[in-house]
Amino acid sequence: MLLRNLLLVLLAYLFFSCSSITAPEEEENPDGLVNCSNIEINISAGDNIVIPHATNPVIWEGTYNENSVKISYTKPIDTESETFTFVFEKAGNCLKIERAFKFYDGKQVDVSAITAINVSEFYTKEWETDKKLTGLLIYTDPHDKQEYTHKFWLEFTEENYATENTNYALFEDCLSSKLPIDIDVNKDGFVDYKMIAEKVRDVGNIPQFNRYVMKLISTNENENQILSPRRNQGPYTVLFEPPFTSENTRQYFNEVKNALDIFYEFDAPYQSFNYFLNNRLTYKEFLANEKEDYYLIKMGLDAEEYYGWIQFKFNSETCTVEIIDTYLNPNADEHISVN
Repeated sequence: MLLRNLLLVLLAYLFFSCSSITAPEEEENPDGLVNCSNIEINISAGDNIVIPHATNPVIWEGTYNENSVKISYTKPIDTESETFTFVFEKAGNCLKIERAFKFYDGKQVDVSAITAINVSEFYTKEWETDKKLTGLLIYTDPHDKQEYTHKFWLEFTEENYATENTNYALFEDCLSSKLPIDIDVNKDGFVDYKMIAEKVRDVGNIPQFNRYVMKLISTNENENQILSPRRNQGPYTVLFEPPFTSENTRQYFNEVKNALDIFYEFDAPYQSFNYFLNNRLTYKEFLANEKEDYYLIKMGLDAEEYYGWIQFKFNSETCTVEIIDTYLNPNADEHISVN
């Protein structure tokens, strides 16, 4: 009997003890501060600085809306930059990591890129809804494969509220309906060249994306050539601006820099990073100025060769691509010039 009474007392103690436990991430304080803390470390306002610097430190920046919170920092790399972004979903009164990614901004020199980041650990120190967020992140850089640990401290104001962008740049809306363009240079009813768009699906990257390349192609490479200047080494341009001549040119099959522009179209939810390349890798020095743009060509007709040109206009900002005019020298083997 004594053993039975002791067992009943022990069970009653355990029942009342367990029922009194409160989950800290759901507890709210009277002043509106939500207690979502899951780490006991010292984090101060100085942890708003990610990388110290005497005049230009790298700092945490953040935005929020009804569903999520984004925090990021951007560090310069020569003339380019890298931005690390961490997106938290609002889950009840707390936050949970939704995704993270790194954006390399190639600016005017290189190809920009976005790559997913693996976050191994995320801890909240303090989360005051839409006002303050502190904590710690441990993640692996997708490029150097090194693991990094960063504390963060951010305070939000109404100016940090940001709605999600849904007005994405899409290749289909801009140029898809305008390509391909058939080009009959000598007006004999047969297509000699085409301005086309090529789509390449990149499945090796996370997130995956479509890459579009626009260029001029010949419908008969044995007879209808696209010319480039003779140079000691590639890549060889296929764009010309006045003044130019068909002399000292030849047809190149390899290392021809023949893409007019490249468009990157990312899978959801990264569509806001869709962009036209528009840098020196795709002839920005040609396409961004006020000069006329041409392709130089050589066509084989009746066992003889004739030089000519195709004048075109391209602008990704206004979604313009059109053939302005064409010309074929009526005299075989006679070079042409445009001044």
